[in-house]
Amino acid sequence: MEQFAESLHLVRNAPLVDSDDVHRRYVDRRDRLNKHVIRIHKKQSPSQKSVYELQGELLRFSHKEQSNIRLRKKNLELLTPENVQRIDALLQELGSINLADLFLGSQTSCWIDIQLSSGDARQALELVEQVSDHLYPNLESALKKFITATKFKAPITLNEIKEQVSLAESVGNSLSIYSSELFKQNLEQKVKILSPLHSGMIGESIAWLFDGNFKRTIHSLRKLRLNPANDKQILEEVAEAANQLRHWRSITTVNSTPRKVQDLREIRKHLNCLLAELTAIESLLDKHNIRQMPLSEFVDLIQTLSAERDLLQRIVRLRDIEEELNKLGINSFLNDLKLTKPDLAHWRTQFRYVWLASCLEQARSDASELVSFDGVTHEQIVQEFRDLDQERINLSIQRVCRSHGKRAVAAMNQYPEQEALVRREALKRARHLPLRKLLSKAPDVLTTLRPCWMASPLSVSQLLDANRRYFDVVIFDEASQVLPEDAVPAILRAERVVVAGDKYQLPPTTFFAAGSDDSDEDSESPAEGFESLLDLISSFIEPRMLEWHYRSQCEELIAFSNRYIYGDRLVTFPNPSPSNCISHVLVPLVPGKDGQEESASQEVLSVVDLVLEHAANFPDQTLGVITMGIKHANRVQAALDEALKNRPELGSFFDDSRTDRFFVKNIERVQGDERDAIILSVGYGKDRAGNLPYRFGPLLYEGGERRLNVAITRAKQRLTLVSSFEHLDMDPGRSNRRGVELLRLYLQYAASEGRLLGDTGHSDVPLNPFEQDIFDALEAKGLSLLPQWGASGYRIDMVAKHPDREGQFVLAIECDGATYHSLPTARERDRLRQQQLEALGWRFHRIWSTDWFSRRESEIERAVAAYQVAVKYAEQKIDAQLKQSTQLQSVEPPELSQPEQLVVEVLAQREPRPNVPRRERIDQYSPNELVKLIQWILSDGCLRTDEEIVSEMVRELGFRRRGPRIEARVLEAIQRVRRTI
Repeated sequence: MEQFAESLHLVRNAPLVDSDDVHRRYVDRRDRLNKHVIRIHKKQSPSQKSVYELQGELLRFSHKEQSNIRLRKKNLELLTPENVQRIDALLQELGSINLADLFLGSQTSCWIDIQLSSGDARQALELVEQVSDHLYPNLESALKKFITATKFKAPITLNEIKEQVSLAESVGNSLSIYSSELFKQNLEQKVKILSPLHSGMIGESIAWLFDGNFKRTIHSLRKLRLNPANDKQILEEVAEAANQLRHWRSITTVNSTPRKVQDLREIRKHLNCLLAELTAIESLLDKHNIRQMPLSEFVDLIQTLSAERDLLQRIVRLRDIEEELNKLGINSFLNDLKLTKPDLAHWRTQFRYVWLASCLEQARSDASELVSFDGVTHEQIVQEFRDLDQERINLSIQRVCRSHGKRAVAAMNQYPEQEALVRREALKRARHLPLRKLLSKAPDVLTTLRPCWMASPLSVSQLLDANRRYFDVVIFDEASQVLPEDAVPAILRAERVVVAGDKYQLPPTTFFAAGSDDSDEDSESPAEGFESLLDLISSFIEPRMLEWHYRSQCEELIAFSNRYIYGDRLVTFPNPSPSNCISHVLVPLVPGKDGQEESASQEVLSVVDLVLEHAANFPDQTLGVITMGIKHANRVQAALDEALKNRPELGSFFDDSRTDRFFVKNIERVQGDERDAIILSVGYGKDRAGNLPYRFGPLLYEGGERRLNVAITRAKQRLTLVSSFEHLDMDPGRSNRRGVELLRLYLQYAASEGRLLGDTGHSDVPLNPFEQDIFDALEAKGLSLLPQWGASGYRIDMVAKHPDREGQFVLAIECDGATYHSLPTARERDRLRQQQLEALGWRFHRIWSTDWFSRRESEIERAVAAYQVAVKYAEQKIDAQLKQSTQLQSVEPPELSQPEQLVVEVLAQREPRPNVPRRERIDQYSPNELVKLIQWILSDGCLRTDEEIVSEMVRELGFRRRGPRIEARVLEAIQRVRRTI
């Protein structure tokens, strides 16, 4: 009843809370932190890399691998990861020995300036080879014969050959209609004499009448012509012959007379074939001066082009590569390569740098906050968020109290009879109603005053009637130990169920359960086949694992279970200092002792000695002893009781009234217990012959590993394993029980003081490029670092060692990379993890990737300064830490031992009394005056029931008695006030 009286007091004094401003600022800081995480870790197009990844990769490039070229946005959009991979392959080919010199212009070729596709190149090469191998040699052979026959000077160009052949042909034509005497005449003079033939009829008539020379010339030419022709035709033919004579004599070596050359068809055929191919070559090579080239140059060109067959293929491939690369938008990069001519080995890395840097600049231009990011300012936001988050937690406690108070007042107003009954029972000193009966008469007020009840599943039936649902939610803790049938009464008394438990810990104890009823074999319970409520619920609801582990303040205490029981799914935190939190005491075998198999006598004495030593040296640390079997536990307790008779000064440590008092329990009874230090005594030992019987009690049964898991996870700071045998005494093949196998492994683990777990400490998981750059830079400054430190899925990015103390770490250095980003909330990222590390004794330093990328040198200096401060801090505490085990407290919610702690100067002062004079009758007060007085009474923030307000109003109005008219008027005013709240 004292609890209900206390609740009535707390309800009245529930604090007023105004958390709007705190919540608004909290949401702002939280959103800013979340947006920053999204900005630096969101995959960006087209690279499909985050800003964090881009910055990390860019930091790994040497100066020679960097470039000032940046790609425009329209070109950058083309560079998807697939296209970048294609460009990388093309650049690798372009930078090969065969193509690099051609690309950079270091190697010359007649083909180099010719733009040809693969098909055109093959055609051009075939034509060139045809000319070089066949057509020109044939022409050259025919030309020699032609020159011998004509006595012509050797032609210089193909056009001259063509002219000479044409001249020989035209001379032959002339000699086919004239006798050879024609070219012995003075043809130019004859053409001049015959010029009147072009002067018209009159001029021609005058010449025939008066010019004898004209007439003689006509008659002589008619005689030379083999066939008759008119005079004008003869004039034209003689004029042509005159030109032929002049041209002939100009190209002969001697002043010879034109003559007919026999069989010009051979040279004409070869010349025409060559010229026909040259027309196609000129078109393909885009050269129109081949026929004017000196023959020596022409021959050199054709032979060179033919000889550079392989080079042509390389040039064509070069052109194809350049064309494809230009289509992919990196022509500016290619031009820069030609201009700067960097080392071939850097071409691909330079392009990747250009691509990543361009992608980063694009991302920064799309998010201006990244450009202006400042780590110091961001740290201030983080700190404000932490403070506001903690403040919200405190305010939430007060809000819950206020909400609880309002609901309690509403319930008491709704059920005044129940309120009166509860108040009456609360004022009694004795003869209280039984709780079950009181609850049945005042269920609404009692459950509102005390909304949270704690009871075992079996006691629920004793306290609560089954005729109604008293609670909104029922929560089962340690549900792995609750039988499904035992949970039914509690489930029926609530609307919703929350089940919490660990399937890897102890199952329900069913030793005394009754056997099955053979008379009802056909019936099957819905819970049949499920050993606990946790298993039953898990069969149709997907469970959610709580991964953060807080109990063990030394990571080695939980690392074994995390590895072998939980599959490394627990999030644990390493210690900064060397810790002997796990130790193994191997008790020597005493031959000839009976009973060693179940409880080794020497081990009992060793355990008692360890208990007394702890009580004397660490009286402020709680202690528990866990044994494998009940017989061993009883012997330890008996021996300890006997030893304490001679150590009365230790009596206070074993006082049963102490919180978390000392205990000796067997392995079946310790689930839910935790102590600072645990002594785990195996108890089972060897027989008189020195053999180890495999009589390991509960470990031999199904689920034995769960019992061992419970035993080895009860310690918060230190665990001492005591046994009379070691892991080498156990044969791995002798028992297939998992509990026995884990005992052998744990003996080995404890003997190594928690070091033999596989990969405890340094992880093989490589640092990402950004973290690696930090690691390298800080080690270059003299810091001794270890990467990925820890023993669980969560590891510190890197830890810095003490410069002189072996195994002592002084600084946890974390980045804002994948581990940081993987946490789902800002609270976990920016408060809880750092807070837990600091609670364990770590000094913590955060490096923001954007700061490191933009101001690398200053961030290095800041990190080195943080390391130096951490070393000084460690020096101040290290001597004391070496003398005693680390006694660091894990992060836990603040304890509220007394509910009154919540009500700390939060109630407001009452406002000034309204100017309402006292009158003789209630009818003399207006409704507004009564409302003002009630509002004034409530202005101190205290929550009051209607009955309490009426009583206080009667006193304030000065009435000696409380009549029905007064009560009705005040209640009416109360309702008006409540409608305005």
